[in-house]
Amino acid sequence: MARLPRIVIPNQPVHIMHRGNNHQDIFITDDDKLRVKEDISVAIEKTGCRVHAYTIMTNHLHLLITPKSKEALSAFMQAMANRYVRYFNQAYNRTGSIWEGRYKSCLVDSEHYLFSLYRYIEMNPVRANMVKAVDDYDWSSYGHNGQGRQDPLITEHALYSALGANAEERARGYQTLFMQGNTEHEEVAIDQATMRGEVYGSDAFHEKISKLISLPTKRARHGGDRKSSQYKNQAG
Repeated sequence: MARLPRIVIPNQPVHIMHRGNNHQDIFITDDDKLRVKEDISVAIEKTGCRVHAYTIMTNHLHLLITPKSKEALSAFMQAMANRYVRYFNQAYNRTGSIWEGRYKSCLVDSEHYLFSLYRYIEMNPVRANMVKAVDDYDWSSYGHNGQGRQDPLITEHALYSALGANAEERARGYQTLFMQGNTEHEEVAIDQATMRGEVYGSDAFHEKISKLISLPTKRARHGGDRKSSQYKNQAG
C-alpha cells in the first residue's frame, strides 16, 4: 500500500523517528551523541522549530517537534541529518549515507495525547533494556522535563509549562504524569502511527485534520480528495 503524504500542520507537534541504515549503530560514542545534539541545536536556530522531547539511542533518535510549517520541518531534518552525516563519515573514515531513507513521523493530537508521546520517547532506553530507570539515561530530555535541569535544546510546550509556576513545580507535575505510564495499546498505536505516517490522536482529531487538508489521516483502501488550497503545502 502506498505511503501517506507527510502530514504537517503549522504549530502542531510532530513525532519524528530517524534511524541508521539497516539499523546500524550511528551514535556509538558519547562524542557522537554530543555532536548530534549540536546539530539539533544548529537546526533549531536555523528553522525556528521547537523541540519538546528527545532521546538519542545507538541506532536511531526520537524527537517531539513543533514546526512553523512543513518546509521548516524539512529544513530542520535536512540540516541536522546532513551535518551529522558529514561528521560521522569523517570520524569513521567512510562515505555515503548513514540514514535509512525517509524519516518517520506522525502528527500528534496535543490536547489529549501529548504526554503519551513524552513518555514513549523518554522511556525508549528503559524499554530497550539499556538502563533500569529513565533518570539513569543521560541522552534524553528527561533531565529537563522530569528533573528540572535546564536543557538548551528544549522549548517547553504550553501544556508542559502549565504544570507549574517554576521549573521545580513543572518537573514534579511531569513526574506524576510520567509515572502513569503508557498502556501497551498506546505504545503499539504510537509505533504504528509513526511508521505509517498517520495522525496519532482521537477520532475527532483525525476528522478535524482530514477535513483541514482534504487527505486521509490513516491508511485506508481509498485515498482522499485533493488538498485544500490553504494547506496545500503542509502535507506531502
